[in-house]
Formats: sequence, structure tokens, C-alpha cells
Amino acid sequence: MTKSIARVGVLACIVGIVASWLAVAPAFADEIPSGATAQSIFDGPGPHEVATPTVTNPCQESVVGMIAHIVVHTFGNRDDLRCTQAFPYGLQSPVGVNTYYPADIAEMGSAPLILFEGGITSNPGNYDTLVRQWTSQGFVVVVAYDFFNSLAYVPAIGLATAVMQNRDPGSPLFGRINLSRTVLAGHSGGGQATLQAAAMFPPIAGLVDPALRIIGLLAIEPGPLAVGALVGMPTLFLTGYNDFVVPDFAWVRWWEYNLMGGTPAWIANARGVSHFSPVDGPGAYRSAGTAVAWLRYLAFGDETAKQFFIGPRWRLRDDPAYFSVERNAAADALQ
Repeated sequence: MTKSIARVGVLACIVGIVASWLAVAPAFADEIPSGATAQSIFDGPGPHEVATPTVTNPCQESVVGMIAHIVVHTFGNRDDLRCTQAFPYGLQSPVGVNTYYPADIAEMGSAPLILFEGGITSNPGNYDTLVRQWTSQGFVVVVAYDFFNSLAYVPAIGLATAVMQNRDPGSPLFGRINLSRTVLAGHSGGGQATLQAAAMFPPIAGLVDPALRIIGLLAIEPGPLAVGALVGMPTLFLTGYNDFVVPDFAWVRWWEYNLMGGTPAWIANARGVSHFSPVDGPGAYRSAGTAVAWLRYLAFGDETAKQFFIGPRWRLRDDPAYFSVERNAAADALQ
């Protein structure tokens, strides 16, 4: 009888320990359903309304904008292009910064920062759909521009603006930007500038702001004036099978992705995507969901998003939307 009571006591103790462990154990992501993709899960608006002083209009309202509108439709874009009044698309300054942030950021406490730069000669309004999607996911997105949009000083202007807004008591972003979770992102010439900035910013981050930390990079169809070996942070390259401006087989691989041997890197070449697909309307850019998944994995540690990039069964590799998907040995080693 005494032994039975002792066994019951030991069993109860074990059950109690297990129950306590379960109470504090981290939650695991749900298994992604068969056939689900990053696009099917993440390509859509997030839970946050978007606030921005940025005003856009149809690009056809200016001569330069009309030319850009015709070009993107020639390359297969579905929706009309949007523009701001930045010169030469309007009469406002060609150099500036547009800021997008969750309308409920005061209730959020803080939000990660994305420093974004568009392509050479592009207008910042062209990316309104893309950055609104990112903002709705809980990011502050700063879009810096100078029309040429090709060198690292442009994202530096965006960074300076974000830091000032974070320090300004009169700004709705006062103390609300989480600089320790900053992501660099860019398209075309802006992707090239982003790669340049990724090499330059980390050594001086503490001088800009003690809290600043660059945690990753999203390079969308980047230009050639950057070297992957100089980048020391996780990087996702998104390319397009129908992109004849930045072909997947050219410099994006030769001296950008292929030279990132010691840094985790991924490259995904999407079917049906041209150089101008990232500026198309909602639901039209076939890598938009992958971009959101990458940003959520980097900034939030999203366990569902992580499954597309990390581990032996990483899901992006099997996505039929991509002609090819690769990751390097440093990315293979991540758990």
C-alpha cells in the first residue's frame, strides 16, 4: 500500500512538472496545409490600417507619368500606375522621403522599420501598393527618393528622417519606431543602393543611434553596382523570369548572390514576373506574399513565415510559382 501511494505521488509529480512545462513552452506554428504557398498565405492586407501624408494620383496626369504608365503596361502590368507630384512627374521637389505607418501605432507600442528605395527614374508613388501592404503588416515604411535612386546616400536620407521622427515629440512616430529591427529593401536601382547600404550602415549604426540594428535585406531585381561579399546580413533576392532589365542569370547571381558565401542568402526567380511587376496593383505581383513572409520572419520571428525559408523542409523551394529557388550553405545551416 505504501509503495502504491508512493508511485501515485511520483506520477502526480511528473504530471505536474509536464503541465507546468506545457504552460510556459513556446507555441509552435501550425503546419502549413499541403499546396499552400507564401503567396496564398501572406499576399493580402494585414490587420493594421495605414496612415500616411503621401498623396498619389494617376500617373497619366503628367507627360513623364504617361510615358511610365505606357512602359509598365507594355511589360504586362495589369493596373494603372500611381504617382506623387515629385518632379518630373509633378512640380514638387525630386528629393524627399515619404513615410507610411500603422494608424494604430500608439496602441502597438512600437513597430519595426523598413527603409525602402525604388528603381532608377521611378516615382515614389509607384510603390504605394507595395509599401501599404508592408505597413498593414505592422511596419513603419520610409520611402526615400531622388529620381536616380541608385546609391546608398538615398536610404541614408530615409534613415536620418526615421531617426528624427522617432526623436520628435511632435511626431506621431515619437518613440514608436523600433530601430533595433530595421530592414533594408529596394527595387532595381534601389535594390542596388540597398545592397550598398547593407555594407556601409552596420559599422556606423551606433553613431547614428545607439538602438539602430540592421537585421536583414530584401533586394528585388537589384541593379549591378553592388557586391554580395560586402553584405553581412540575411538577404533575400527576388527576381523575375520575364525580367529582361535585370535577368536572373546575370549579375544578380554572378557577383551578388553567389558571393554571399558566409552570409545566409536566398534567391527566388518567379514565373511570369517582369521588371515592373513590383509596381503593379494589389494581387498582381506574384512574389508579394514571399516578400511579406520574409519581412515577417526577419522582424517578428513569425513561425509560419519561417517555414518557407528555414530548415530541411523549407517550403519556398517547392513553390510552383518559381522557376528556381536556391539558398546557400549559410542559409542551410540555420535552424
